[in-house]
Amino acid sequence: MLLYAFYALLISTIGAYAFFNGRFLKTPMTKTSIVLVIAHPDDEVMFFGPTLAELTRPEHGNTVRVLCMSSGNHDGLGEVRKRELVASCRSFGIRESHVTILERDDLKDGPKELWDPSLVGDQMNLYAKKHNIETIITFDEKGVSAHTNHIACYVGLTYFIHTFKERTPVKTCYVLKSISLLRKYISILDLPFTMLMTEALMPLFSQLTGFGGAAALVGGQNSTTNRINLRPLELLFVSSPKAIVQAKGAMEKHESQMVWFRKLYVLFSRYMSVNELRRVM
Repeated sequence: MLLYAFYALLISTIGAYAFFNGRFLKTPMTKTSIVLVIAHPDDEVMFFGPTLAELTRPEHGNTVRVLCMSSGNHDGLGEVRKRELVASCRSFGIRESHVTILERDDLKDGPKELWDPSLVGDQMNLYAKKHNIETIITFDEKGVSAHTNHIACYVGLTYFIHTFKERTPVKTCYVLKSISLLRKYISILDLPFTMLMTEALMPLFSQLTGFGGAAALVGGQNSTTNRINLRPLELLFVSSPKAIVQAKGAMEKHESQMVWFRKLYVLFSRYMSVNELRRVM
């Protein structure tokens, strides 16, 4: 019985993967400025690889930046990890000038370090204004791995939204959805479960029927079709084989972090091939 269940899951995964690889679900983010806010060097690829692989595709015309709240200096490797982050981002076509790494005593790396939400939110606000950012992406309230610093990025984003919503160039904010431990480590086999539970497919339904699944982006207007640009309630990014190889190559740039359990993570983590984002603004 378990064998039949595995075969059914495998077949459904292949079908779902073919759906996304055929690019039936197009990204709604094009020609916009985006910042990925992370807590440590390597977060950008360990958790957000599929998101970066999709949003940095040249045909989308996006400007993608990375704001890292710490240098990851918990083990005294901060300077090494800074260089690794720049190299990793370069694998996604993000140039060094678009990578910002904060080095502050009040934003130290460490699972016991509690970051002030107002400080994190203020940094997001300053960065958004400086670079005219339209979309912020970061962790959700569970931080994927429950790391205190990851969660602080979400809490800081919440502060940012509540405090600066009416006076910022940012129009939308998305957070990476955390999932159960079992789903987290079944790699691409989680895709059928994700498709059953996500609202990310609603924009496709909306295009076909004209109902539901998306919200208008303020000020977004497509002059050629005279239709309002949409920002869905959820986004689902599924990497192609080429993008998965790209992400693995980016992770290898973090040489100082490639201990045995991270090598296993690269092989089995669903976040290396599937990202589901939830809109919070």
